[in-house]
Amino acid sequence: MNSGVNQSILITGESGAGKTENTKKVISYFATICSSGKRKEGEASLEDKIVQTNPVLEAWGNAKTVRNDNSSRFGKFIRIHFNASGKLSGADMVVYLLEKSRLTYQQPLERCYHSFYNLMSDQVPDLKEKCLLSNDILDYWYVSQGKITVPSIDDKEDMMFADEAFDVLGFSSEEKYDVYKNTACMMHMGNMTKDFVPVGKEEQAEIKDDTNANKVAALAGIDPEWMINYFCKPKLKVGTEWVNKGSTCSQASNSVAGIARAVYERTFRIVVDKCNETLIDPTMKKIHYIGVLDIAGFEIFDYNGFEQICINYVNEKLQQFFNQHMFTLEQEEYVREGLDWANVDFGMDLGPCIEMFEKPMAFLAIFEEESLFPKATDETFKNKLHDNLLGKHPNFAKPNPRPDPDAHFAIVHYAATVSYNLTGWLEKNKDPLNDTIVEMIKNGSNALMIQCFADHPGQPTEVKDDGGRKKKGGGKTVSSYFKGQLDDLMS
Repeated sequence: MNSGVNQSILITGESGAGKTENTKKVISYFATICSSGKRKEGEASLEDKIVQTNPVLEAWGNAKTVRNDNSSRFGKFIRIHFNASGKLSGADMVVYLLEKSRLTYQQPLERCYHSFYNLMSDQVPDLKEKCLLSNDILDYWYVSQGKITVPSIDDKEDMMFADEAFDVLGFSSEEKYDVYKNTACMMHMGNMTKDFVPVGKEEQAEIKDDTNANKVAALAGIDPEWMINYFCKPKLKVGTEWVNKGSTCSQASNSVAGIARAVYERTFRIVVDKCNETLIDPTMKKIHYIGVLDIAGFEIFDYNGFEQICINYVNEKLQQFFNQHMFTLEQEEYVREGLDWANVDFGMDLGPCIEMFEKPMAFLAIFEEESLFPKATDETFKNKLHDNLLGKHPNFAKPNPRPDPDAHFAIVHYAATVSYNLTGWLEKNKDPLNDTIVEMIKNGSNALMIQCFADHPGQPTEVKDDGGRKKKGGGKTVSSYFKGQLDDLMS
C-alpha cells in the first residue's frame, strides 16, 4: 500500500482446495482495514457492497461437482481501488468463462447452479407464482439430471442471503425479479425441449401441447405462437429472399437449449456489470489497486471435456506466470542486488505445453479452424489433432483407456497427464443461436432479456449496406473469446 504500486494476489490450487473461500477472506480483510468510513443515510457502505457481491455470484456461478460442493464454475479478477491516503474508493470485477454446458446437462453426482434450487426453496413468498414454477424441482428436467440436494448447502438460507444482497447492491425490485424470471425461464425451456413431436415424412418438428411454451413466452415477453413457429422453422436469408427452414425435433430442441444457455450466461454477465456500477464511488479518486484473481482450479475427472481443457489451459498459463515471477525474476533480482546466490533451476518450464496450445497450426488453431469448417466432425477433428501434434509436441499424447475408454487424446500438464474426450466440442465452441428468436426477444417486453441480447445483431429485416466489406467479429467462437479474455488478463 505504501509503495503506491498496483499489486495482484494470485490464488491458485486444484479444484476444491479453497481458493474462493480464501478470496472472500482477502476481500473482506481489505474492505474492513481500509474502510473509507463514508456512508450515505439509508444506504449500505462501500465495504458492505463489496462483501455482498459474494452471495449473488456464488448462487448464479457456483455448483456442486464431484470434488467440491461449492465449486466456482467461472473465474473472476477483482480489483479493489484505493485513494491517495490508502482508503477504499471502489472495486470492479471481470468474470471469465462461465461453464454453460452444466445448464443443460449434469453428471449423476453433480448438480446444476445453486440459483435454481434457491428459487425453489420457498424463501421468497411470491417468487414461484411470478416465475410460473411448481413446487417440485423434479418437474424441471434440465436441473434435476444429477443431485438435487447437497447436505452441506442450505438452499433456503442461501436464497435469503442472495435476495438481501441484491437489495444492498442497489438492484430495484423489478430488476431483481427479472433476474429470477430469466433463471426460471431456462427451467421451462428445458421442459419445452421435450414437447417437440415429428410430423409427416420430413419429420418436421411441431408442438402439440403448448403449456411449457406459453410459460417460456410469458417470461420472455414474446408471442407464444410465433415463438413456437420460429423454433420449429427459423427464418434464413437465401440471396435476397427470406425462407423458413424446417427443423427436426432434435434440431428444434438444440435451438431452444442454445437460447436457454445464452439467456443464463448473459443474465449472469449483466448482474456482474450492475455490481460493478454499484461498487465504484465516482466521488473518490482511484490512485492504485490490489487485484485478486480467483480462477477455476486444475481439474481431472473420470470424464474430461471441453470445460476441463479450458480450465487446465488457463492454469497452465497462470502457473507459468507464477514460476516466472517467483523463481526466475526473483533470482535475477538477487543477482542485481549483488547477493551471494547460485541460480537454482526449479525444472518448471511450462513453455512447451503452452506452445502446444498456442503456436500456429497447434491445438487452438486447429480447434478454431475445425469449429468454423461446415463439414468438420468429431472424427475429422481428432484425426487432425493426431496428424499435426502427435510425435511433434511432447505434451500431446495418446489417451489412457482408464478411466475413460472413449477418450481421444491426452495432454501432459504440469499437474498431471489428462485424457480428454472431444465429443461435441465443435458444437459447444460454435454455440449457435437462433437469430429469429433473438430478434423476437430484442423486440419483446422483458427489459432484462432485451439487455441480454443488446450486443447481438439479431435478424434485422433491413440489412444495412456496408459497401461489400466483411463484418468484423462475425462467428466468434467460445475458445477465441476465452483466449482474448485470457490475453487481456495476462497483459
